[in-house]
Amino acid sequence: MIDRRSLVTGAIIIMLEPRLARAQRSGKLSRVVFFSVAAGPNPLADSFGRGLKELGYSEGHNLSIQYRWMAGHESQYDEVARELAESQLDVIVTAGHPLAVAAKKATAQTPIVALAVVNPVGSGLAASISHPGGNLTGFSLEVTPETNAKMLQLLHEAAPKITRIGVLWNSANPGSRFYLEAVEQAAQSEGLTLNAYDVRRAEDIDGVFRSLRGNVEGLIVFPEGLLWTYRRKIVDASREAQLATIFGYRDAAEMGALMSYGPDLVDLFKRGAAYVDKIIKGAKAAELPIQQPAKFELVINVKTANALHVGVPPTLLARADAVIE
Repeated sequence: MIDRRSLVTGAIIIMLEPRLARAQRSGKLSRVVFFSVAAGPNPLADSFGRGLKELGYSEGHNLSIQYRWMAGHESQYDEVARELAESQLDVIVTAGHPLAVAAKKATAQTPIVALAVVNPVGSGLAASISHPGGNLTGFSLEVTPETNAKMLQLLHEAAPKITRIGVLWNSANPGSRFYLEAVEQAAQSEGLTLNAYDVRRAEDIDGVFRSLRGNVEGLIVFPEGLLWTYRRKIVDASREAQLATIFGYRDAAEMGALMSYGPDLVDLFKRGAAYVDKIIKGAKAAELPIQQPAKFELVINVKTANALHVGVPPTLLARADAVIE
């Protein structure tokens, strides 16, 4: 008889080229799991894998890596985190804030490298940025609340006639709430009307776009794992609704959104491999400072701006890191 946990595990785990017996005979095999809120494989996981390869890791030779894709299994975060905590892993890598919270709750012993977390100190994941303490370190998406609010300011600068702005967020993700609070304060100070729309499942997206039609003129999509997973669907829906939209990740602008502003996630995930390497070689997570983005990228899609009849000011175009013609 197969129990429910076996079915869940079978549905969301991928083992890459096990060859465990041969690897164990040839030397130490480091065991790592990539625990992601998204579906996969995807570009961020690929970047993390390239980082490991460049550091000399090879699946089946000196590394065993599992990928847990949790998109569509949001209710099982804690269950899977507890399972991982019992699996004698060398490192748990979490991709997305909610999984960092779940992993931290599940184990105080196994080292955790948390990628793409938001406000790690304020959310209780770390004692401080420079000295995290405990068993978790990693890479944060933001630096200050002002940075989080920048998405609204840039959207309004690009299209100053817009006064009613919608926000897509995920109330099930504690990190998403930090963004919402910062943007709400910025909207209030600039006299803009802000409407928040909660997306907790892929099935919510169609209903949300029906609700916001005619009620908002622009849209902010936070850099949140679930929204990243379904970014193509959201970009297409935004264009159909003729909404000037800003995302927190570059490839959304490349897909056709008006603009994006945020850290280079591909680079961030590649850099995460270096922390896994340090821990495997004996470093303590408590002693590795949480890294923060050194640079945020602004990307503007002029083709989309023209289709929306948005005249992006030349001064803003001049500040962009990339302009898509």
